[in-house]
Amino acid sequence: MTRFRLHTRLIALIALTFLASCAKRGTPSGGEKDSTPPVLLKAEPAVGTTSFKEKRIRLYFDEFIKFKKLQEQLIISPPLKYEPIIRPQGSASRMVDIQLLDTLLENTTYSINFGNALVDNNEENPYPFLQYVFATGDKIDSLSLKGAVRDAFLRKASPYITMMLYRNDTVYNDSLVYKEAPRYIGSTGDSLPVFNLNYLAPGSYKLFALEDSNKNNRYDPYLDKIGYLDKPISLPSDSLYLVELFRERIKFEAVRPKLNGSNHILIPYKSDLDSPPSVEVLNPSDSLWTYSEKIAEKDSLRLWFKPSTFDSIQLLIRSEISLDTFVVKPVSVSKDTLTLRSAIQGAIPPRQQFKLAASTPIKTIDKSLIQLFKKDSIALSTEAIALDPNDKLSLVIDIEPELDTPFRLNLLPGAILDHFENTNDTLSFPFRFDSQENYGTLHFTLETKVPVSSPIQVILLDKDDKSLYSQTLDSNQSCTFLTVKPGIYEIQLLFDQNGNKRYDTGSYLERIKPERIIYLNEKIEIRANWEERTTYRLAN
Repeated sequence: MTRFRLHTRLIALIALTFLASCAKRGTPSGGEKDSTPPVLLKAEPAVGTTSFKEKRIRLYFDEFIKFKKLQEQLIISPPLKYEPIIRPQGSASRMVDIQLLDTLLENTTYSINFGNALVDNNEENPYPFLQYVFATGDKIDSLSLKGAVRDAFLRKASPYITMMLYRNDTVYNDSLVYKEAPRYIGSTGDSLPVFNLNYLAPGSYKLFALEDSNKNNRYDPYLDKIGYLDKPISLPSDSLYLVELFRERIKFEAVRPKLNGSNHILIPYKSDLDSPPSVEVLNPSDSLWTYSEKIAEKDSLRLWFKPSTFDSIQLLIRSEISLDTFVVKPVSVSKDTLTLRSAIQGAIPPRQQFKLAASTPIKTIDKSLIQLFKKDSIALSTEAIALDPNDKLSLVIDIEPELDTPFRLNLLPGAILDHFENTNDTLSFPFRFDSQENYGTLHFTLETKVPVSSPIQVILLDKDDKSLYSQTLDSNQSCTFLTVKPGIYEIQLLFDQNGNKRYDTGSYLERIKPERIIYLNEKIEIRANWEERTTYRLAN
């Protein structure tokens, strides 16, 4: 994220955090409860010591103290190769003892930040943002760097995002963030996503944000989220900086398949490619039958096969960019059996068909053993019943919907035969079609002052931020959701740069930024048999 001008909201956000950092976080509730945080009486050597050459630091307090979640909040900047031994651990004491095990850099200012981890022993009142500072040179560096972090996809960044500064010198290259600890390190807070890196020396730096999962002060692409500024920062600087955090694109990573049932193999993978991989059996036989399917809403394939007895199956997983081979050997697993269920629970929404979902691939259907009734007594033709041509695990019934009319599908024994010679027992599925009057309609319009070059997806989210409905804005920057279940929704806008109707994240080394996401943060109530119109004005 590039350097930006002072912004009213960001200034207010940072000011609020700095004011909060100076306030006591105890919460008095009356009576004799202690709400006073511990008081630092003395430090040996003193806070702010220069020409520091000691191996041990002692901090003395006016009462017994202990640490709470120290490893989550402890930040030492610049980072040390060997973590110091800090006591007390698991007990209470009036003194914090810090034993340094590392060789310190020359002419460098160090800060040991405990966050809110140090608390009194009884009421756990925190010493807010306890910090010990010293310098190995003859002065304490005094520059600072301030800004905020936002998540490119989520509404709010996680707490304690690690902020890292690397010297932008002749040694710097883009791979350092993977291999080496930064020159300076800091963190956002636990409540607001702002940072304030202190005790910095003048110079040119590269700024990174990291959701550092394993706390190693290095970027692990498969574990961490990353954010970075395109241009270096020159200190001193009184500017505020905004860094956008994202989980990097994983073009494709195959995961070892496993036998998940007597006749199917689960093939997980990780991918941000538009197309799922394909699977091929490398040791086929004349008797081998296979069928692969993409599991809905998951990065996984399922390979069905027959017969179920085998010594091993060699698989080739082919993506747009890679080939991976795996060997699956037989293990003890449960037998795959045929079950059938209605694919939609409750009434069938307008413009949808009734569908049966099978647990195993269907081979044939015997319509002479299938009955279809309207109002329980009027027999209908079974010609409307067919296998889904695109899905061997689905049976569809394409009939004209009649509102307030009950339908029933009966399957007599043997009506369904799957590829593993399993058949159904007697089954009955009542269903009905829902009326449009039970749904609402939403008309959405986006107003912009500047032209928008990419398609925009309008996504309706439920209270858990789950995507339920999606439409693409037309040339008039409008769209209509015709059949929306009554409820409370929020709107997310996705600036779909490549037009693939899904969110694409970024790439650090390729300098690709994530697609833009905006949460409108306005709740919209959709009522049955009602049309709602809403307009959002986009500033830029």
